[in-house]
Amino acid sequence: MKSIDFLLENSNLPGPRGNLELLYKFSKTATEAEINECFRYYSEDLKNSPEEFVVMCGILGYCYLHHSKIENTLSEIRKFASHASWRVRESVAMGIQELGVTDFEKTVNVLENWKTGNQLELRAVVAGLCEPKLLKMPENALKVLEILEQIIITFNKIPEKLTPEGESLRKALGYGLSVAMVHLPEKGKELFEKLETSKNKHILWILRENLKKNRLLKMDPNWVEEQKMKV
Repeated sequence: MKSIDFLLENSNLPGPRGNLELLYKFSKTATEAEINECFRYYSEDLKNSPEEFVVMCGILGYCYLHHSKIENTLSEIRKFASHASWRVRESVAMGIQELGVTDFEKTVNVLENWKTGNQLELRAVVAGLCEPKLLKMPENALKVLEILEQIIITFNKIPEKLTPEGESLRKALGYGLSVAMVHLPEKGKELFEKLETSKNKHILWILRENLKKNRLLKMDPNWVEEQKMKV
């Protein structure tokens, strides 16, 4: 297919940054046949390659095309959340974001099932839901804060030394919590201060990382300075 050849030639990969403009442009208009063709390039080893980009286009395109069937669509893309490629994993988070725009409540309800999954699946939930365009409604922000709390406290059951998957989840939480907090500051600060009582070094690391984010400084600089003294 000519369009897939164009993706391969203009992916910007290998390189530090894929062609995100092309990714979204293709994904929003891709046909079922084009998406299926994208998935023909799938393999376990896609690191920093044009083929990696094409698979990303397939995942995000699938979410756009099937946005009205959220349960089935999330079920289909879930397997990609644990792929070795961080870009493939990120395309799952992007897909979650677009499905959330279509129907936030239904998307979250389906993602409840992912919370019993592995750490990379949890990472997809965090990266997918900690997106400003999904958090404009207070009830959405509150729900995401609740989900983040449930995921953060899973570190109480994780060994002291993290696996690469655990590090990926922790890193996502290291910025995602503050994204949700600024959309519902009082509830966000309440949760943050509750988590401060933890003795778990990974949870405290997550809190310290979020305190470095400018979005929290803009929200309440005095509060941030107070929390820095505590964690």
